[in-house]
Parts: sequence; C-alpha cells; structure tokens
Amino acid sequence: MKKICIIEDDLGISGSLKLYLENSDFTVITYESWAGAAEFIAKEKPDLIILDINLPGKDGMQVCSEVRMDSSTPIIMLTARDSEWDKVMGLDKGADDYIAKPFSPRELLARINSILRRSLDGAETTIHTLEYENIFMDTQKMEVLVAWDTIALTKNEYDILEKIWKENGKLVSRETLMTEVIGYDNYMYDRTIDTHIKNLRKKLWNKQMILTIRGKWYRLNT
Repeated sequence: MKKICIIEDDLGISGSLKLYLENSDFTVITYESWAGAAEFIAKEKPDLIILDINLPGKDGMQVCSEVRMDSSTPIIMLTARDSEWDKVMGLDKGADDYIAKPFSPRELLARINSILRRSLDGAETTIHTLEYENIFMDTQKMEVLVAWDTIALTKNEYDILEKIWKENGKLVSRETLMTEVIGYDNYMYDRTIDTHIKNLRKKLWNKQMILTIRGKWYRLNT
C-alpha cells in the first residue's frame, strides 16, 4: 500500500482525512508538527506528503524547503490561504501541488492519485538518456543532472521538463502541460506552469533551454 504522511495541526481535518484515505487503500500517518514528522519521513520515506502551511514551530513553507534539500517526495500543500502569491510561494519552495481549505476530499484524492500514477509511469519508462549541453536526463532513474551533479526537481517539474525535452523543439502549449502532464482540467486562469518553468530555469542554471513563445507555448531551444 502507498504510504502518505499528513502534517496538519488541526486534528479534525487530519483525522477525517486519514479515515478517508485509509478507506481508499492508503496507509496514512499523521503528525501535528514537523518536529514529530521529520524522523519518520527520513526513515520511512513515504510516497507522498500532505503539508499544512500554518504549523506550530516551523511553518509549512520552511518544512517544504527542508524536505526538498534531500528528497523528491511529492508534496501537496494544504492551507486556508488561497491567494496567488501564497500558491506561487509554495511552488517556489518545491511543492508539487496546492489545495485550499475548505476542500473536497475527492478532489484531493484525485490529485494524489494523479501524482502517484505519474511516478509509477516514470518508473516503468524504457532506459533513455537525454542530453542538452551539460544537462542530462535519465528517464529510467527519473534523474536530472547539471554538470554531473544531480539536482532536486519536484514531480511536476520533472514531468514538464521531460515533455518539453522529448518534443525536441516542437511547441507545447500551457493547456497540454496542465491537462496531459499535470492532470488539471481547469487551466484557463492557472499560472502554475509559469512558476514551474521559472523554477526549472533556475535549477538548471540555464535560462535559454526552455523558450516561452507568446506567453502560451513552450519549446526546447534547439
């Protein structure tokens, strides 16, 4: 069974969500703060983390940054904040997804399944290595290296980069990335892709590898 770690100080939310996800065939472990969850995550390496922003001690943004220092475990931010700035900030810190309270457990479950399904698909990919200047992608190990140093990408960042890279210079629309790669249906007013592209350019130390065309399409700079 896939293992999910919930870090949420509202026991009503974490308790009901734990029950819902366990009924959906997940193993769920809950913590009220990062202090309790840190050792578990390091040892047990859960398949996905659901992380509240407003935590006692270290807040969710700090926790997300700390997890991303040595782990690519998918993270879904769960928060009462719903501003675009907070969403962008969460993605900048390394979150894979962001859902605002109050939320539908069914929607959260759909997003969890989408992230985990893409992780499984990537693990089954035939061995193949992509190379661009000093940047390399191993699609079997799901690793990206810059000058032979492995860099930490979120699942969404990796999948977006792989899609654009494999198109080898062909235009890829924001709609395609949102619906076919990330798995969102509601893409019209979502700037999530722009944030992921910005993060990729920064992490790859290459602002010219991915070109933005008229604000709606992206392509590999061949």
